[in-house]
Amino acid sequence: MAVTKIHRTSRTVLLIGIVISLVVLGLFYLGGQVPAHQKIAADMSQPKFTDIVLYWAYVLLAVTLIVLLLFAIVAFFKQMKESPKKAMGGLLILVGLAALLIVTYVIGDGTLLNIPGYDGNDNRPPTLKMTDMWLYSAYFMFTMTILAMVILPLFKKRK
Repeated sequence: MAVTKIHRTSRTVLLIGIVISLVVLGLFYLGGQVPAHQKIAADMSQPKFTDIVLYWAYVLLAVTLIVLLLFAIVAFFKQMKESPKKAMGGLLILVGLAALLIVTYVIGDGTLLNIPGYDGNDNRPPTLKMTDMWLYSAYFMFTMTILAMVILPLFKKRK
């Protein structure tokens, strides 16, 4: 009974997320352009509903991070009761992820960008370093995923 309720709830949440995403993307692609007198750069395309797409992406990212952290915390404490050694292994993975984020933030470039027509406050060294942090971390994790897909089957064949 509980499993069907979980499936029903997760399916409903997924469908709601897909519908909202389709509406937002429809507004972005079919909503037209900003009037010429309001454009930031006159010679560039600027859809009307760019802000809505960005805010929806922020909402999806925030919900994903919150759910991920909640599940990680609950799983850690559950595992701590059953097998403390395995729980420490999971904690080491989170510490490794934190170390990756710190290292990639430190190596990020904070040089101000020359962006024509942009007067906002996001062109600052901390914001630029954080952007580099996310990009470098994604590159690293993507590389590790590809390497794992190539190398791990080789070890499996040996056994």
